Amino acid sequence: MAKTMGALCSVAALGLVLAACANEEDSQANGQADAQEEIQIEFWHSTAGNAGETLQALVDEFNDEHDGAIEILPLYQGNYADSIAKFISSVQTGDLPALYQANEAQVSYLIDSGLAVPAEELSERSGAYDFDNLLPAVRSYYTVDGTIHSMPAMVSQPTVFVNKDLLDEAGVELEQLQTVSGLLDATEAIHAATGIPGTTFHHNAWYVEIFNSALGNETCSPDNGVGAEPATEFNIANDELVAMLDRFGEFYATGALHNPGADGQAATGAFQTGNVATQLVTSSALSGVEEAAKDFEFVLSPWPQETEDAGAVIGGNSLWAIQEGHSEEVQNAAWEFMKFMGSDDVQERLFLETGYLPTTQRSIESLDGLNPRQETLLAQLRDTPETVVTAGCHTGALNTARAEYQLALANIAGGADAAQELATAEEAATRAIADYESRSGR
Repeated sequence: MAKTMGALCSVAALGLVLAACANEEDSQANGQADAQEEIQIEFWHSTAGNAGETLQALVDEFNDEHDGAIEILPLYQGNYADSIAKFISSVQTGDLPALYQANEAQVSYLIDSGLAVPAEELSERSGAYDFDNLLPAVRSYYTVDGTIHSMPAMVSQPTVFVNKDLLDEAGVELEQLQTVSGLLDATEAIHAATGIPGTTFHHNAWYVEIFNSALGNETCSPDNGVGAEPATEFNIANDELVAMLDRFGEFYATGALHNPGADGQAATGAFQTGNVATQLVTSSALSGVEEAAKDFEFVLSPWPQETEDAGAVIGGNSLWAIQEGHSEEVQNAAWEFMKFMGSDDVQERLFLETGYLPTTQRSIESLDGLNPRQETLLAQLRDTPETVVTAGCHTGALNTARAEYQLALANIAGGADAAQELATAEEAATRAIADYESRSGR
């Protein structure tokens, strides 16, 4: 679907405002090649470490299979925040990559801007992909207003890492962790029995959203922004979330909750060394922790669900084919790599090598010989209800809003009143949506 850019304006992550006015007839963009030549696709991504090595190996495999026709040129752009900032600057200069990896916070911006070709359109135009093969939780997250706009590539969910030895010492059953109320009670009981904090998580705004989803609440309204109407307000000062974070505030004061600040590695280090009983964390951290947590029985518990509609929201990243400045030939070549990354074989490999979750039904069915931790992750993914709650909040103002409630988390850990902090953050986050909608001319 060709789009003109004459009136295209959008608000981007980190509070940056995008005002892009590009000439559609300027077809000589970076990565575009003559029909007889190999098409080179510049691919911006934010995948580092062990997962980055696997991604590079997959790129090499794809390039070998398409030698002389398509070459993917991966370029690491730093973390997601750094990457989207560079992407926005490139929109203004007209120097966009043909293929872009984005995390969940950037989904709405990329849709609203019209910079990318919807994945379903690419599938119809240049080679079908079986979107019905996507797992319900994955399909739910990446479907906005009835359309899948990108290829889910390396996805994750929150989960609970557990030191089973400490639970046994405290007389806490593993099943107790499967509800929010049970997790809170277990955190307190473990500390009372052992003197060791019951749980830990670092101060990242993502936790506000996934605590909300565990309680069965939408983070933004209406319908978490995935319906026909865009989100207009945040819902983070609801009674259930206030009560949960109020209790966490009490736990910080007593030592029942370990406080790593904003340092995720500090939280993981405390868990790996047996200095905390559980960690609330992304599933993508599994492979690294498995290598280090050797001195105790390491098990997983599914993300808690307080209601039938509650569950774990999908995180991770997806791939977007950028249409501005790139011919259909280049877009179609990018789509070939997107299909490759979404294939059953690649999704199975990503799970086994990195801890990112498989996105397709058939990839899960083909996996065997898994350890109990891997089985727990797959069971959680399969069992996540396909609801508006688990679809997660979608708004182009998400990055700006997250800065507000991440600050609230830190303040609550420091002794501030949870109700007041969340009310202040909710008001500021809702204001960010209004600013976004106004500046994007919608």
